[in-house]
Amino acid sequence: MGVLMKKFHICFYITLFFISACSDFKGNEDDVETSLSSTPSSNTNSNTTNTSYKNLYGVAFGNNTFIAVGQNGVMRSSSDNGSSWDNVTSGTTRHLYETAFGNGTFISVGQRGTIRYSEDNGSSWNKGEWNQSSLLNGITFGSNTFVATGNTQFAYSTDNGSNWSNGGATDTGDIAFGNTKFVACGVDGEIARSSNGSSWTSGPVVAENLYGITYGDNKFIAVGLNGKIIQSDNGTSWSSVDNTTNTRTLNSIAYGNNKYVAVGSRTIISSSDNGSSFGVTSTTLSFNDISYGNGLFVAVGNNEIIYTSTDGDTWTKVHP
Repeated sequence: MGVLMKKFHICFYITLFFISACSDFKGNEDDVETSLSSTPSSNTNSNTTNTSYKNLYGVAFGNNTFIAVGQNGVMRSSSDNGSSWDNVTSGTTRHLYETAFGNGTFISVGQRGTIRYSEDNGSSWNKGEWNQSSLLNGITFGSNTFVATGNTQFAYSTDNGSNWSNGGATDTGDIAFGNTKFVACGVDGEIARSSNGSSWTSGPVVAENLYGITYGDNKFIAVGLNGKIIQSDNGTSWSSVDNTTNTRTLNSIAYGNNKYVAVGSRTIISSSDNGSSFGVTSTTLSFNDISYGNGLFVAVGNNEIIYTSTDGDTWTKVHP
């Protein structure tokens, strides 16, 4: 669930940008955006790198289908509960940073205001109309509304992704819906909340970059840099979760089967006590996003790696 993911963390990744510039930078805006995204700089899940595979930045579940999106508009879909993954034509070559499902529709967002929506489980995709070209890197659905967040402003749609309106200024990387409200988190610990996606209230701010957020078991939990984890019942007041077992960056978090599972740079952590404490389940696997559906956690990462797990503890590689 949001590369890149969901995902601009300039302060933390500026060093990685300069390191990768010699080999990856081609002198255009798209590559700059990729270098400054929240993806790990390398994939530690495999001993080899296949340059034909793209990085996957986001994944979502809906209508018995998983959709994964990523670099240069790459898409993969699975309709057999993550066992096999098919190539999908997204209709764009721009990076897609996150995807979400709601009201029978998948929507994927990314570079330069790119919005694609599908009403047939990802088989075909259409362009969503928005009058902005700023990056979008997180999206969720609630109260019959899709809301996307990015590095300059929110966007929202009440017609299943066909048309989008501006929802106010922001610099946030991920967003979740729960308890009748949207809550977004981002750079420098910014947190914003809204009941409709069009008007927002900011604050409080926590002293750490936040990269992923989810809602489950009547609670919002956000994760980020240096293993930061915070929780809130209503999105207004937040408290830190003791996480002395992990100080590595966490990119995304999902809730399912009475458990929170967060993924990041060479780490997976999970909690089965309503987020009160987290334990490390892996120190070798790196992922950009995680989602839950139909009894299954699905995590995606660089070089199109996709792993699945029924419990968040034991993981199986299913692609490539």
